[in-house]
Amino acid sequence: MKIKYIVLVLSACLFTFSACDVNLLNIPQKGVEDESNYYITDEDCESAIAAVYNSWREAFSGSGSGASFYANGFFMKNFMADDFNSGGVRSDQTYAQEFVESCVTPTNGWVENYYKKLYSTVYLCNLVIEKFDSSESAIKARDIAEAKFYRALCYFELTTLWGTPPLVDKVLKNSEEYMAANSTQENLWKFIETDLKNAIETGKLTSKSSLDDKDSGTRATLEAAETLLGKSYLFQQKYAEAKIEFEKVISSGKYGLVDDIRGFYHAQCNGCKEYVLECVRHNDPSNMYKQGGWRGILANWGFGYGFIAGPESSNYYNFNITSGYGYFNPSKSLYDAFINEEGANGYRLTNWIKTWNQVVAMNIAVNARVNKYGNEGYYRLKWLSSLEDEYVGYWCGNQSNTPVIRYADVLLMMAEACLQTNDQEGADKYVKYVRDRAKLPVKSNVTLADIKLERRLELSMEGLRFQDLKRWGDAATVLVDKGKKLPTFQITPDSNNDISTTEGIYVAQYTTKVTYVDNENNLAGWTSNRDEYLPFPENELEVNTNLKQNVGY
Repeated sequence: MKIKYIVLVLSACLFTFSACDVNLLNIPQKGVEDESNYYITDEDCESAIAAVYNSWREAFSGSGSGASFYANGFFMKNFMADDFNSGGVRSDQTYAQEFVESCVTPTNGWVENYYKKLYSTVYLCNLVIEKFDSSESAIKARDIAEAKFYRALCYFELTTLWGTPPLVDKVLKNSEEYMAANSTQENLWKFIETDLKNAIETGKLTSKSSLDDKDSGTRATLEAAETLLGKSYLFQQKYAEAKIEFEKVISSGKYGLVDDIRGFYHAQCNGCKEYVLECVRHNDPSNMYKQGGWRGILANWGFGYGFIAGPESSNYYNFNITSGYGYFNPSKSLYDAFINEEGANGYRLTNWIKTWNQVVAMNIAVNARVNKYGNEGYYRLKWLSSLEDEYVGYWCGNQSNTPVIRYADVLLMMAEACLQTNDQEGADKYVKYVRDRAKLPVKSNVTLADIKLERRLELSMEGLRFQDLKRWGDAATVLVDKGKKLPTFQITPDSNNDISTTEGIYVAQYTTKVTYVDNENNLAGWTSNRDEYLPFPENELEVNTNLKQNVGY
């Protein structure tokens, strides 16, 4: 009897626990939102489009740590052209050196990272476009328009760099849809145009209120969409259509050229009147990698590897003198182009590139013989990390925004469109604006060669040149010997130098020379029917058998 009673009590207890306290075991997973309760409110839509912005920032200007920290479009595209040598040491950053030497392989980690990040951004754009209804609120309509802009921007990169990537215009739902085949150039450009036109025609994209509005430009603006549409037309040689779009941006009166070019890529230019589109960052040292610190140790001068800086150096630039690998050294080709057009004291040249003698004059020295691999004796000031207005740690970044489109770019694209539509007066006028700021004399009857040169100098080291060279049909000629000769800059202090002085001023004499060795890689230099496009990542081909590799890989 007692046994039956105990069993009944236990059963009752178990029933009571299961009936009354079962919810105690149903604990929602923290940090995870049930999709059935999401994609509903304006706040949900703002959160979803914020993910798009963050993903694009990571794709274009980097985030993360270690090798992937620098695997982004800005670095890749800079190394693909002829503005830079690599730097560092031959055995380090092999992904970067493949780009410098035109020897990119399908297993290159930078290729894989950028390709995947672009498609991750496309996926997030597709979510916003599919999951929200633009008729429900002005906020949702604006965010959907912004998602179409960024989807077009991603496909502009994919199309110009990979040629025929798969066209994914919806959220993929099963394994069959993931096996998307290559698209065509015709379909891709049509898709880019359609997305941009749709975004513009909604009338919901924001615009800056004035030249001095530093806040509205944090979002994708109407003028950014018009610029990208004009640029897409320019790449397809639809010059009359391109001219119409650029004219809209110029006549808006919302953008202009800043007076001081030293501010580019520094916090003082965040949201400035010259930035038509920018990757926005914040001063967040506790979350610095997610801010995309692409100007950390790799792109700093080689302090810690032979360079030493005296106190007088801070009068010229507030260097990060604790570290630096010394990558991204301007090429002799770029320096000579500046010299031939501006002279040794050119305004842009002196603010963006320094020779070794000019470096010494800034109270920077070496205290023993130093061999700088991937260097021809020139040092970059443009987008060099400064401690004055940015957070720059060992591997991390800063709060400076990265310009994706500058107004100077718009003016020069407009000049090209004018020239190609027999509007010589317009071509002269828009080139003049850029040259006036550069303190250069007026050019009359500008030619396409003049515009090409102006684009190289004004937009140097900003990751635009490779795509320009290719659309002009100049890449095979200009890059024919790229990477075939590998330079090393040797700096030797004279034996009687007294590097250290009581005043901290370095007074020293140096012997310098540049040596070149032949590249052992027979792929070095431009390889026709190969280097026009990047390879699709090997692991993408392994999982998607419908994707066909580009020619030559």
